[in-house]
Amino acid sequence: MVAIYEMKGKGLPVDKSLFVKFDFNQTIVNILKSLPSKVYHKETKLWEIPISSLAQLVDTLSQFEDIDLIVEDDEKEISSKEYKSKIEHKIKPFDYQLDGINYGLNHDTWMLLDAPGLGKTLQMIYLAEELKLQKKVKHCLIICGINNLKTNWENEIKKFSNEQVRVLGKRINKKGVTVFDGVEERLAELKKPIDEFFVITNVETLRDDRVIKELTKKTTKNKFDLIVVDEVHKCKSPTSEQGKHLLKLNAKYKIALTGTLIMNNPLDAYVPLKFLGKIDSNFTNYKSYYCEFDNWHRISGFRHLKELKEQIATYSLRRTKDLLNLPPKMIINEVVDMKQDQMNFYQDVVKGIAETDRVDLSTTNLLGMCTRLRQASSCPSILTSEDISAAKLDRAEDLVEEILEQGESVVIFSGFKESCYTLGKRLEKYKPYVLTGDTKQDIIDKAISDFQKSKEPQIIIGTWQKLGTGITLTKASYMLFIDTPWTSAEFEQSCDRIYRIGTSKSVTIYNLICKDTIDERVRDILDTKEALSDYLVDDAIKTQGAFDILSKYIMEL
Repeated sequence: MVAIYEMKGKGLPVDKSLFVKFDFNQTIVNILKSLPSKVYHKETKLWEIPISSLAQLVDTLSQFEDIDLIVEDDEKEISSKEYKSKIEHKIKPFDYQLDGINYGLNHDTWMLLDAPGLGKTLQMIYLAEELKLQKKVKHCLIICGINNLKTNWENEIKKFSNEQVRVLGKRINKKGVTVFDGVEERLAELKKPIDEFFVITNVETLRDDRVIKELTKKTTKNKFDLIVVDEVHKCKSPTSEQGKHLLKLNAKYKIALTGTLIMNNPLDAYVPLKFLGKIDSNFTNYKSYYCEFDNWHRISGFRHLKELKEQIATYSLRRTKDLLNLPPKMIINEVVDMKQDQMNFYQDVVKGIAETDRVDLSTTNLLGMCTRLRQASSCPSILTSEDISAAKLDRAEDLVEEILEQGESVVIFSGFKESCYTLGKRLEKYKPYVLTGDTKQDIIDKAISDFQKSKEPQIIIGTWQKLGTGITLTKASYMLFIDTPWTSAEFEQSCDRIYRIGTSKSVTIYNLICKDTIDERVRDILDTKEALSDYLVDDAIKTQGAFDILSKYIMEL
C-alpha cells in the first residue's frame, strides 16, 4: 500500500507538497527517483514530490500497487469569520481598493501586486487603520524599498489618515531645513516609546544588525505587529545585508507591495515569498528547483514555472489598470539616425579605440562596455569633450517644442544624469526642472508639487532611477525616454508616473532608439522580460511575439 499526503512543503521551495509513504520496495523507489523533482526525508522516511507529479506517480504505481490517496493538511484551521471594513474613510476608496482592504483583513501575510498607479499606498493606509481597530495592531512599520518614497508615504498618510506618522531619523535643523539623521539616531528612536501609529524607514536601515535586534526583541517598547514592505522587488537579493535582515523580521501581519514582482527571472520571487513565510527552503534549493544549469553551473533556463505561477496567485492580490478605464496609452519606439560623426564615434567605442578623455575604456568590463555604448548613443559628451552630435537629444528638443506648442507638459527620462544636465541646458529657455540623484529630496518634492499645480505647460527632466517610482506626474500627457531601463518592470514603473489614477488625457510615450546600436538589443531584452513577467504574474501571453520571446527565453537562454 502506498499512502500520499498533501502537507506543507519541507524540502521543496513550494507551499504545498505531496509526501509518499510505503513499505520499502525498490521498484517504487526507482519510480520516485525518476521524477524530475523529489526529496527523501530520512527522519520520517517520506518522499516529497511536487503536486504536479501526482498524476504521473499514480498512473505509474497503479499498474502494480493499490493506491491509498490520503489528503492531509497540516495548516491550522482557518477561522470562518469574514472581516469587513468598518471605518468611515477620510477619502472614499474605489470599489477595487475596498476589495483590497477587505482581502487584507482576512489574510495575515500576502502580496499586493496591483499594477502601478492603482493606489497600493491608500489601500495599505486604510488597511492598517482597520487592523488597528479590529485586531488591535499597535504599530505599522513601513519599510520603503526606495529611499525617496519615505516622504511620499508620509504625505499620503497625512492626506488620507488621521493617524500620526513618524519618519525615523527625520528632523528640522536650526536653519529650518529638513534633514535625515543616520542609523545611530534612528536606532535611538526605536529604543524609546513611539507614540505615532505609522513608523516609516527605508530598507537600508535594515543593514544594521542592531536595528534588526531592536525590531525583533520580545521586550521592545514598540510592538510592530504589522510590517509593510513597499517596492519589495528592490530587496530581491537574499545574499545582501538588507535582504537577509528583512527575512529575520517577525510580525503577525506582513504585506509585500510591488507592481513588478518579476524583474528579471523567477528568482526575484524568493525573498517576498520567504518573507511572508510561504516557503521554508533556502535559496540554494529554491534556485535548484526553478533553474536549469549548463556545464559551468550558469543558469541556462527555467522550469516548474506553472507551479511558481500558481503559488504567486495563491498568496497575492493582483489587479491591472483595466479597472480604471484610463484613456489610451501609446508607446512609440522611434528610430533615430545618428549623424556620421556620432556613428563614427560609436563604432570607435565598440572597437575600444575611441578618444574618450573623460573615461578610461581600457579597464572596462562587459557590463561597463554596455554602459559606454548606451552613453555613446545617448549623449557622447559623457565620454568625450570633443564636439560630437547627439541624435537623440536633437530629436528630444524637436519633440519638446511640438508638445509645448500644444499646451501640454512633458516628462523626460534618462539613465544618465549628464544627459539630463545637457538637455536641460539646451531647453534652458523653457525653465525645465532638472532632477537627478544629485538633487536634494526637499527640492524634488517642491518641484513635483509646483509641476502638478501649475496651469502652464512645463518640463521635468530626470533620471528614471530617481523619479521612476512612487511619484505622480499626471499633469504630463507626454513622456520621452532618451534611454530606457534594462527591465520591463522599471520601464513600466517609469511610464506609470504619468499613467495612473488622475490621468485624464491620452498618454504618448516615446522611446528614442538609435539605429544599429545597443538600443535595439535593450528593446529586445525589455520585450523578453515583459513576456516572462506577464506569464508568471498575470497569467497572460499578450501576443504571438511575446509567446515566441518567452519560448526562446526559457528554452534557449
